[in-house]
Amino acid sequence: MYKVKPYEDNIIIKCVPSCVYKTKCYFNPNDLKFKDEVVSPMANLSLSELEDLTKQQNKQFRKLERLVNKSNELCDDLKLSDLCIQNLSTQNSELSKLENVFQKQETLFKKIESLNQKVRQTYEEMGLDKLTTDFEKMDIKKKKRIPFKVDLGLFEKIKRVSSRVLTNRNVEDLVIYVEPSTIPMELLNFIDLLSQNVKVFTKFYAHSSVFSQLNNELENRFLNIDDLFEGLRFGINDNRVDYDLGFTFIWKKMESNGAILKFSNGSFISSDAQIVNYVNELLPQVNRISEESLKKNQTTSPLLKVLKSF
Repeated sequence: MYKVKPYEDNIIIKCVPSCVYKTKCYFNPNDLKFKDEVVSPMANLSLSELEDLTKQQNKQFRKLERLVNKSNELCDDLKLSDLCIQNLSTQNSELSKLENVFQKQETLFKKIESLNQKVRQTYEEMGLDKLTTDFEKMDIKKKKRIPFKVDLGLFEKIKRVSSRVLTNRNVEDLVIYVEPSTIPMELLNFIDLLSQNVKVFTKFYAHSSVFSQLNNELENRFLNIDDLFEGLRFGINDNRVDYDLGFTFIWKKMESNGAILKFSNGSFISSDAQIVNYVNELLPQVNRISEESLKKNQTTSPLLKVLKSF
């Protein structure tokens, strides 16, 4: 069967039709007079409006059902089974359903308030309120971080690539794990030169294994390195797809001090030199960084000078 709407959608009920199927009435029979006029204000609504009202009513009852279930779960947790509300479908009238819910909720709130009062009384009897006050007065000082100030004017003469160069390929996002006690100078020296040939970004994160041994000095070093690279706009300042290469460094507790480049298939490359060779192989010949350039940059790069001071 197909659901269709009559050509004339404004209806006036003048009689009650007989029907083979029992259907739910849209109207309250107490509000209707089946003579010459209809008293119900809903009589002038269109069929589509009546349908919307029915949907809203059903939606509200579904919300009510969820609220009742939540209340019952809370009652079970607090071992207040006598407050559990029976299934609404077993109730006879809509009004009794609502009244039952409100009464049960009111009783539940009173029980909770009574429990709160008992907890406060026990709290005061055990003297925990004084302990909390004394703890709040304790002077627990954490050593403040002193940001490392870098003269960014030293980097103004360095021209870094601001737009993508390798447009015929997707961005290569490389994840490199580094021992927290070391700074991968050789890799950062390579990235310093590489950023002048292709567009790159560099991000730093700390693995959860580092947090247990994290002290103020180590934390300051991580934050200073991150601030330095953000200040030099090495971070992700554009859409990720607008870069040629991405380097994500993760400080992680490892057995060796050398950096490890890990791939999604489980394979890896260890040592800074091998990682540099691998990244060079990804690039066209014109964009690769030579060993001579790396050696020269080690003594002239302002970036490496700042990193060595951390």
